Amino acid sequence: MATAHHNNFLAVEPHLVARLQAALADLHPAVYVLTEADLAGVKEAQQRVPAVHVVWSGFRVLEANALGDRARLEHTWLCVAAVRNVADARSGSAARQDAGELLARAGAALMGFVPPGTRHPLRLAPAPRSWASAGYVYVPLAFTVETLFTN
Repeated sequence: MATAHHNNFLAVEPHLVARLQAALADLHPAVYVLTEADLAGVKEAQQRVPAVHVVWSGFRVLEANALGDRARLEHTWLCVAAVRNVADARSGSAARQDAGELLARAGAALMGFVPPGTRHPLRLAPAPRSWASAGYVYVPLAFTVETLFTN
């Protein structure tokens, strides 16, 4: 395994996962907190739900110095509620309500959280639209966190 590097773009991921696992631990049925690695190769019909998927969604440069050897970056992380509820399959309203409750808990756990290795709290950010597929509903919540990238 590689040694941890101070510029690791995904270093925040395990801290987000741990924070969400702790915040959602008392829910029944159990809520899975999954990363992209956990979901790799899993067919939609075999995925574990209800779940919150933690997904790195990229970064943008906030500021770079003139020498090009130091930059402040803003990373976006998505927490996607993945649920399946066929109680009202035609409209999907039951599934959306389940996802909304799950995101309320996830959002409360992450808003203001300062992940180790960062200096600023997570901030709520605009998220992509929700989507539905094969009886599943996916509703994203987005957070940004600032890091320093140096050579």
